Amino acid sequence: MSDGSTTAVVRRVMPVVPPLDARAIPDAAHREALAALADLTGAAARLGDPDLFHRPRLRRLLHRRHLAGTDPEQLAEQLATAAESRVAAGLLAVHSVRAELAEQPGRRPCFTPDALADLHAALVAGDPNIPSPGGFRRSKARVTWPDGRVVIVPVAPGAELRTHVERWNAWGTATVSAPLDAAALAMAQLLTIHPFPDANGRMARLLGQCDLVAAGLLPGLLLDLDGWVPAHRIEHDEALVAASDGELSRWGEVFARAVTETARHRTATVRHYGALLDEAIGRAAGDPAAAAVLAQLAATPAVSAGWLRERIPYDPHPPLARLERSGVLAAHPRLPGALVHPQLLAVLDTPFGESPDSRS
Repeated sequence: MSDGSTTAVVRRVMPVVPPLDARAIPDAAHREALAALADLTGAAARLGDPDLFHRPRLRRLLHRRHLAGTDPEQLAEQLATAAESRVAAGLLAVHSVRAELAEQPGRRPCFTPDALADLHAALVAGDPNIPSPGGFRRSKARVTWPDGRVVIVPVAPGAELRTHVERWNAWGTATVSAPLDAAALAMAQLLTIHPFPDANGRMARLLGQCDLVAAGLLPGLLLDLDGWVPAHRIEHDEALVAASDGELSRWGEVFARAVTETARHRTATVRHYGALLDEAIGRAAGDPAAAAVLAQLAATPAVSAGWLRERIPYDPHPPLARLERSGVLAAHPRLPGALVHPQLLAVLDTPFGESPDSRS
C-alpha cells in the first residue's frame, strides 16, 4: 500500500484427519518421551494420590479489553478462582476417563461432543478473560499470531462444527495408533477444528494428558504443558499448520518434545519436593507426632486436622499447632482450616523453565 502499511497474511488451516493407524512421532523422539514419562511415574510413586498434586496455574496472558477498569485486587482473586476451576475441571476430566476405561477396558476413552462442551464450560468457569459461558463457538474461528499472521479455521459453527467433533470422537475411540501418537494426533485434530471461542489449547493439552493417564504412561495430571507452549509458541503453531498440510511427523516431534521436557522438569520437582520433605521430617524427629503430620505431605500438599485424624496415631491438633507456631506450616491461602508447608508448596509450584532448587 502506498502509505507503507502492510496487509496481514491470512492462512487457512484445515482440520487434521489422520488414518486410524497413523504414526506421528519419530522413533527417537518416541523412545525419549516414553523414558521421561517412566522416570516421572517412578518419582511420583511416593506421592500417594498424584491427582492431589495437580496444581493450579494462574493465566498470565490477559485480554485487556475484557478487563478494563477491573480493580487489581478483584482481578487477582478472579484469576486465582479461575485457576482453581481449571484444576477441578482437570480432575473431572481424568476421573471421567478412568471411569470410562473401567467400564470398557481396552477401548480408548474419548469425550462425546456434549461431554466435551460441558468440560469446556467447567474449564473456563469464572475466568475473567473469557466472558462467554463456555461450549462450542457460534462464530467463525480466526486467530492472530504475535507476528500479525492471521489463521482462519474454515469449519463453520453449528452443524458442520459438530460433525467434525463427532468425527474426532469416532477416530478417538477407533484408533489403533500407539498411545503417544494417538494423544498427539487427537490434539492436532481438536486444535485444527478449533471448536471453542477460547481455551482451545488448554482443552487440547488437558485431554492430551488424560490420554497419557488412560494409557498408563502418566499417573496423574502432572505435566506443565501449559507452561511449555508459551515458551515455544512459534514452533508449536507452525508445526500445527504443517500437520494440517499432512506433515504429521513435524507436529508429532513437537508434541513428544513437550512431553519429554515437561516430564523431566516435573520429575526434578517431585524429587526435590521429596528430598526437602525428608529433611523436614528429620528435623522433627524429636517430636513423633509432628513428624507423622509432615510425613503425610507425601500424600497431599495440604493437611487439616480432620484429614489427619484417621491417618496418624495422634490427636492432630497439638502437633499442627506446634508446627504452625514454629513457622513450619502456614494457613492455606484459599482452603479454610488447611495448612501447607510454604517451602514445599513453592517447590511444587515451580513453573516450567525454572529450576526447583531456586524455590528452596
